[in-house]
Amino acid sequence: MKILDFSADWLRLREAADARARAGHLLDALMLAKADSRHTPERRFTEILDLGAGTGANLRYLAPRLGSGQRWRCIDQNPILLAQLPHATAAWADRHDDQIQVELETDRLRFAGPGWSGQAQTELRDLTFAPVSAAAQQSAPQSAPQLPALPFTLAAGSLVSASALLDLVSEDWLSTLISNCQSAGCALLFALSYDGRSTLTPARPEDQAINERVNQHQRGDKGFGAALGPTAPDAAESMVAAAGYWWQSAKSDWQIGPDKPELQKALIAGWVEAALELEPPAQAWLSEWQRARQVQIETGELQIQVGHRDLIALPPA
Repeated sequence: MKILDFSADWLRLREAADARARAGHLLDALMLAKADSRHTPERRFTEILDLGAGTGANLRYLAPRLGSGQRWRCIDQNPILLAQLPHATAAWADRHDDQIQVELETDRLRFAGPGWSGQAQTELRDLTFAPVSAAAQQSAPQSAPQLPALPFTLAAGSLVSASALLDLVSEDWLSTLISNCQSAGCALLFALSYDGRSTLTPARPEDQAINERVNQHQRGDKGFGAALGPTAPDAAESMVAAAGYWWQSAKSDWQIGPDKPELQKALIAGWVEAALELEPPAQAWLSEWQRARQVQIETGELQIQVGHRDLIALPPA
């Protein structure tokens, strides 16, 4: 499964669960730390770079929390998803009883709510790039690190954010991004990185075997090379620490109850599909497991928890 395979329907299903799961206290800590830093003594970010923006869920979560004067660059390599971002955001505003105003323009959108405002533009770009090898990095002088050109620019002091992206990218990709961000003095906010944990209640004997296969599938190539998959949160924390960032992380687990049957069905079906790609002969017992879970969804018995972590980081002064 490549990153381009994500559908607008899947992103719509997961958006509310994502918002509930996010570690909101980390954003507060990031804003306070920024105000206390020697970089800029103000408690806000003006330019926000949203990588893998999709239909704009990260924008819709963060914009009401980032104050006034925001300038968003929403970058994705899927034109179908990106084209839906302005209208999905306008529809989101309409659901908030006129407290949020969104104005669609030719190449951007403007938004405002109680105590916050800004504008966003979408950018269709290939997010892949060819990182410099570890050997080349090690052989380069410390004063002149070998960093490849990114397919997007980084504004000094901006906030670089991504939601549900890190587990799809490779170790080299993430290392290169963080190195470039550190060089440009960018802060980081990475949300909802999958960490390999899943718990279904009531439990079934097959659950662990399915989780193992899903985690193995997550390590496959999603368009960026061998993906970090469930190792992404630990890898990101190690990388920002090595780059001298001040950082914090926290769990941001999905809690998907019987009130979200559509999301439960989609998640179960996706896990079965991933396991079957790795092991087609397992179809019989996987189908039986899926049927049993389907019954529990229909009777309102199933609870699903999926492990994620959020990370914030400020560059060294």
